[in-house]
Amino acid sequence: MRGNNQHPIQSPTQSTDASKPLLQSAEALVDTHCHLTLEQLGEDPDRYWARAQRAGVVQAIVIGIDAKTSADAVSYVESREGLFAAVGIHPNEAGTASEGDFSAIRELAQHPKVVAIGESGLDTFWDRSTAEDQEYWLARHVELAIEIDLPLVLHIRGAYPRAAELLKDSAERGLRGVVHCFAGTGEEVLPFVEWGWPVSFSGILTYGKADNVRDGAINTPLEQCLVETDSPWLTPAGRRGEVNEPAFVVHVAKRLAKVKGVSLEEVARVTTANARRVFGL
Repeated sequence: MRGNNQHPIQSPTQSTDASKPLLQSAEALVDTHCHLTLEQLGEDPDRYWARAQRAGVVQAIVIGIDAKTSADAVSYVESREGLFAAVGIHPNEAGTASEGDFSAIRELAQHPKVVAIGESGLDTFWDRSTAEDQEYWLARHVELAIEIDLPLVLHIRGAYPRAAELLKDSAERGLRGVVHCFAGTGEEVLPFVEWGWPVSFSGILTYGKADNVRDGAINTPLEQCLVETDSPWLTPAGRRGEVNEPAFVVHVAKRLAKVKGVSLEEVARVTTANARRVFGL
């Protein structure tokens, strides 16, 4: 399944409706990266979006990973308040991508509810796409993002130094990048922070052994932090065994508040303002 190919950390199997109550946020939150149209969430996305709203999530960005799922994301958010889309080709799909697929992405990017290009980037965990294919399509996404002045959502796994090397010139040319689902080290986040790019934290931030990710959060100013779920994958600690969903972004925000030594209210206020500024929500 696509989800297991993207993130083998979590294999969600259970429904969340009968689980413990959702954690309520004190202020509005934005889930800056979710896949409401994929896998378990895609079976009933309206139900999961309603649950997110009850938990205090007021806006979310639904992400495509190839031409088809990008079109699905745009179609889903088109008539739904508070939802937006990002369109692109995931690095793990780069090996099968075609020029026709990218033409479709370019066309979808013109839609008024598309607020970002991506996710695109580099992933060394899987061998579904060669490094050459990934770097080729990353470069194409970079140029499109600069051309139409939208932020580029970056999927980087096991390749932060190489990504920084490849993206440095583009950052100097004005590329607006968003480092999605940061999973590197405190040192690896620094080039992106220095470029002024926002860094988004997912449920990985809550995992017991993820001190490296928490170091990355410490080294990222709160004014550059975003929160996300990457649902239906990467369920936060305390909800493991359940399908991840946008409502659970509250758990990520709560852990970010602990890491930063500030209140949940402050994290909600600042990350929501960040998301609205970065994506023009």
